Amino acid sequence: MVQFFKVKKPATPAKVPLDVQILELNGHGMGVARHGGKPLFVAGVLAGEQVRVRLTAQNSRYATATLLKVLKASPDRVKPFCSHVFDCGGCNLQHAPLALQRELKQRAVQQLFGRHGMADLPEPEWLQGAGEGYRRVARLAIRRDGKGVALGFRRSQSHELVEVSRCGVLRPALSALVEPLRQLLNRLQGQRLLGHLELYDAEEGVALLLRHKDSLSATDLDALLAFAQQQNLALFLQDDTKRRPLHVPFSLYYQVDNVRVSFTPGDFIQVNGALNEGMVHQAIDWLAPNPGQPVLDLFCGVGNFSLPLAAAGHPVVGVEGVMEMVEQARGNAEDNRLTAARFYRADLAADFTGEPWAAEGFDRVLIDPGRAGAERVMPYLAKLAPQRLLYVSCNPATLARDSEVLLAAGYRITRLGLIDMFPHTAHCEAMALFELS
Repeated sequence: MVQFFKVKKPATPAKVPLDVQILELNGHGMGVARHGGKPLFVAGVLAGEQVRVRLTAQNSRYATATLLKVLKASPDRVKPFCSHVFDCGGCNLQHAPLALQRELKQRAVQQLFGRHGMADLPEPEWLQGAGEGYRRVARLAIRRDGKGVALGFRRSQSHELVEVSRCGVLRPALSALVEPLRQLLNRLQGQRLLGHLELYDAEEGVALLLRHKDSLSATDLDALLAFAQQQNLALFLQDDTKRRPLHVPFSLYYQVDNVRVSFTPGDFIQVNGALNEGMVHQAIDWLAPNPGQPVLDLFCGVGNFSLPLAAAGHPVVGVEGVMEMVEQARGNAEDNRLTAARFYRADLAADFTGEPWAAEGFDRVLIDPGRAGAERVMPYLAKLAPQRLLYVSCNPATLARDSEVLLAAGYRITRLGLIDMFPHTAHCEAMALFELS
């Protein structure tokens, strides 16, 4: 019998570990060392530490490496509370105390403004809260393989899934559902149809939104309904065409003081409820409208700022680009008996200054755009020329960029706030108060 032999390729030599010293942390929370005359980026380290790493990638400008061992730890290092910290893409700064995390974020925001020529800023004012159990919204990925259904979060810089049984930054009611949900999903027949799921911890209970492709079987629908009833969950399903409630035993809303802000799963709401309430209070305080003075709220969503402003006695015009959210905001105003709050839909990337509501004139304006910022809106805001304009931003990079238009129009930044909405991440939210000189 003839035998055929396959020549084995020589094994790729393992990359030799490197011992390096971490010089600083960058704005993304990555440690920066030097290797081969260029920056080397390492996650999970602190400035001043000596560490052993293994190169993972390099190009002509920089290299990346994974942490193998901390040879000499920083005195600031703390033990992470989650075993998935260096795999999961959620919280990459648990090894740093919260005070150090905030120093890093403040420096990063100041550098962003400095790149746009704004070095002379007011001293930032912080809004901060608990480091654990703060998230009232979570999105969990679903993966189906030969072993069944895995449930968890995306790996850092990857589409791979890190399976978890609990999560320390979720509110306890949400974290406690992760394992029962995994067991439920593994009992469903239509596992290949599952997309991802979202959890919302509202005032009266938890809501679950399950996204899926195509229709689920009657057996699976019965199993989902039985689970929702057993766990006392509000259950919503969403396929490629529509979202529908399957079981809603209570009202879905969150509260800011005495204002109830109703929402539907899939709507945007701030994930950190305590800091959202603090942010709303600070916004009203900084805008400081006079009694009865109207306020314009652009990118108003379901009324997160508009409704508390109206409850404080200020007529409010809220404007949003998505009609469903406008209708939700109108319903919220009606439910709270806030007749001074009016809501409109408009394309805020186009010139809105000719709209009847814009023609009413506003000396107080608040804007809260998405991560892309409000670059196309700024010239029209400058044209409205409010005396005070408060810009709430989930992305300080776009806030810094958009500030240039207002500064050129004669505004100055009189207050700058930083909001630690997502502890243990490098992400920071901000608000800036602009006043006409």
